[in-house]
Amino acid sequence: MPGLRLVRRVLKVRWTGEVFVSKFGCVQNLIDYLWLRKSGSRGSVIFYCWVLSKLCSWAGLTPDELLSKSREELEKLVQKFLDDVHSRSKRHGISARYVNTAMACLKTFFRVNGFNRENNRDLRLQSYYQAPRTRNRPQYVPTLAEVCLMSERAGGKRNRAIIKTSKSTGLRNSALRAIIVKDVIKELEAGCENLLIKVEPEWNKRIPGACKNNIPYYTFTSADATQAIKEMLEERKERFGFVDENEPLFLSAGCRLNKKLPLSDVELQRIVKRAAKEAGVKEWMHVGPHALRKVFESVLRSLMKDGSRMDPKDQEFLMGHILPGSQDAYYDWTKINKLRSEFSKLLFEDQKSPELESLNMYKEMARIFGIDPEEVKTKAQSERGRLLTLQEEKEALVADIKAILVEFSQEGAGEQKIVLKEELQTYLDRGWKFLSVIDQQQVIVRKPSTNGVATDFAFASLLDENNEKGMSNKENSQ
Repeated sequence: MPGLRLVRRVLKVRWTGEVFVSKFGCVQNLIDYLWLRKSGSRGSVIFYCWVLSKLCSWAGLTPDELLSKSREELEKLVQKFLDDVHSRSKRHGISARYVNTAMACLKTFFRVNGFNRENNRDLRLQSYYQAPRTRNRPQYVPTLAEVCLMSERAGGKRNRAIIKTSKSTGLRNSALRAIIVKDVIKELEAGCENLLIKVEPEWNKRIPGACKNNIPYYTFTSADATQAIKEMLEERKERFGFVDENEPLFLSAGCRLNKKLPLSDVELQRIVKRAAKEAGVKEWMHVGPHALRKVFESVLRSLMKDGSRMDPKDQEFLMGHILPGSQDAYYDWTKINKLRSEFSKLLFEDQKSPELESLNMYKEMARIFGIDPEEVKTKAQSERGRLLTLQEEKEALVADIKAILVEFSQEGAGEQKIVLKEELQTYLDRGWKFLSVIDQQQVIVRKPSTNGVATDFAFASLLDENNEKGMSNKENSQ
């Protein structure tokens, strides 16, 4: 949170137990108002106090000295301060959101301390024009295909799980960092494909702002995010020997056995930006965690697997929004399994990415041969000392598959080869047999052998099964 040191020094605010306490009575009035009458968000309290501390520091006055001035003096002082804030903000862009938010914070402080409409002393401040659809900080929202590549290029099982979970749950930055193992472990062990994640007001004690405006809701993980989380926890168990259910789900880098900290805001930003860069996203510097939340929203609005669309009310609920008007009071969010069933129909994998589709076919082929694609990837990355490109990852998988084919050949099943489709007829003319298609360019052929007929038959059956799966997936995507 910004300016905590300034808040402590200027406003004499400290965190005691579960409440904020200030030596200034007027500042305590503001804290109590936000804590008891508003959302009670710790993040909101800190931000309001930070804006007030900036005004006090700029004017060289204490909060009590500010309140000792007349209404007219305060209007001139505060308006001049806001003008200065806006002029500095305009160096970064034309958006006036920040200065208007700062003005609202200051008016709240003065209102709870006697400068209100009831006694005709409310401050008459002029707001600043906010041009529509403008922001000072550029943002790029990646396509679903780009996010899928980001998850593959994220580097490490933890980072991959973070990208996939963020994409498929739509959780805000602070909420994602606030998840603990206890929130998902029961359903993970039960084998649930879409894990339930309940965002509750108590989460604000873990990370300020984790449950925005104290609005409880829940969402789910996609099947591939669930698998990524499972693999991440298995790796952590191997590293530390155990996984405590009360530790953060996503640990900060460099954690020790006796000190496991959650991701920081800055660390999460870096993970997302690095994944975007490695995925070849042109505007990777402008991709942040909130952009992945927007990708989640686009998935909610899109067609589902059965060609239908999700109920707009369900969409808003899964985003953590309050439904407009009286709709929220009549919305039934207690039917968790019903909403989970609808969620399972959402399409979180881009069906139009040929690079990713080809890589997935290689991975499926490798699994049939008993090869772990992730182990192959990790080993190859360790040898190169960097992340692999999609092509390099394919080449590593092909190398291991070829090694398995050689083993089959040595065991009497006949020599196996991966050849280009253009070469297929040549091999067939020489007596080789076609076994399976790997992708649009390559196929597997086998040299006839009188030995190992049973092994040969079983092996070919496995390849045919994989070929049918691959062709079926391709037809569905088309």
